[in-house]
Amino acid sequence: MPRAIWVLIVACSAFFLVTATTFTSLGYILFTMAEDLGWSRTAAGMSFSLLGLACGLSSPLPAIMMKRFGTCITMVSGSLVLATGFLAAALTPGLILFFFATTLMGAGFSLLAPAPGVFLMANWFGDRAPRMIGVYFMAGSFGGVIGPLLVGAIVALSGSWRLHWAIMAALALILALACALGIRDQQDDTGTPAPTRQQSPDNAATPASADANGWTVKAALRSRAFIILALTMAAMQTVYTTLHSILVMHMASFTTGSTAGAIALSTLALSGTISKGISGGLAEKFNAQWLMVAGLILQAASMATLAAATAPIWAYLGAVLAGLGWGAAWLSANTLLLRYFGKSIIGDLVAMATMATTIAVVGPVSAGWVADTTGSYRPILTGFAALLGLIALATLWLNRSARSDAKRQKQQHIATQSAS
Repeated sequence: MPRAIWVLIVACSAFFLVTATTFTSLGYILFTMAEDLGWSRTAAGMSFSLLGLACGLSSPLPAIMMKRFGTCITMVSGSLVLATGFLAAALTPGLILFFFATTLMGAGFSLLAPAPGVFLMANWFGDRAPRMIGVYFMAGSFGGVIGPLLVGAIVALSGSWRLHWAIMAALALILALACALGIRDQQDDTGTPAPTRQQSPDNAATPASADANGWTVKAALRSRAFIILALTMAAMQTVYTTLHSILVMHMASFTTGSTAGAIALSTLALSGTISKGISGGLAEKFNAQWLMVAGLILQAASMATLAAATAPIWAYLGAVLAGLGWGAAWLSANTLLLRYFGKSIIGDLVAMATMATTIAVVGPVSAGWVADTTGSYRPILTGFAALLGLIALATLWLNRSARSDAKRQKQQHIATQSAS
């Protein structure tokens, strides 16, 4: 089997596992843990926020480690950090250790996905990169389908949330072994690692990781197109993270128990999986900007539907719309980063865009405070609907900004080459 396929399989497996065991299933296990340990909704939301905070703040680490040690060691390290976090969660007697555990989970997530995976897809698959990135994100989303169902099955059969975390720790250790055996950076025809980011063919440093199209990491981070994309991704992550943390408890206000909420979480993830799989192919043929706008509009409609829901069927509809919109918009945002700035610096840009999503930590805590104050999550869902609608309008001018940025960067690149 070609090495590229092994890289794809292991990278997708890593994204699948890290998604299944953290963001998408944490909302379900928190419902069980909060009842068992007597935590408030605000406290439960704080643990979710720490997961997001650690994930965001540690986002520069993958780019740094991939440059210094390679993608394989980076992902193995992420698996081990993740396993440590799961083990701490299994042993937790209260909030303090669990906060530490979710912090480790967030750091492990960053080291495993998405920056390493997007970089591998972009550099191993060439012109097929958008489609392979779609497959990669689809694998991650499918983890969200399985995660809540797996948690529910383990807790139902064993009656123990601690056993759930112990099993997740074992799976993370298996993933570390798979990454060690299967992940490799792309090699050139001589069998040596191809130059990436800050290395030229003779291993001399190049200025600020210059891409072949003239973009450097520093210049790209200052461009209007990157800023718009990073802020859009931050807003989407805030909404999506918050939704995962509150959906089970929101539905518990008009249903009995947590079963309906678990079904809604899996529905959310399944629709996101399908959306990312389809969007990867569409992004190869059509303007990804319009795909992102459509995704944002669907997400706004989903928040409005969930805010108004009084029966499970409407919540399920809202979950479907949220997943479809999230999948299309998030995949499109990553595709636009690749198209605007090139494959050489895509790992750095995805890492920095992910760091911008650190703002998502305010979502679960704010939602918990609103629910404790008003007795309902409906106000925060309504606010999210309005926010996403406004962002959809703002992104209508994204391509124009990108063209202007590219023209300016090309002129600067030509001037620099002429001067040298």
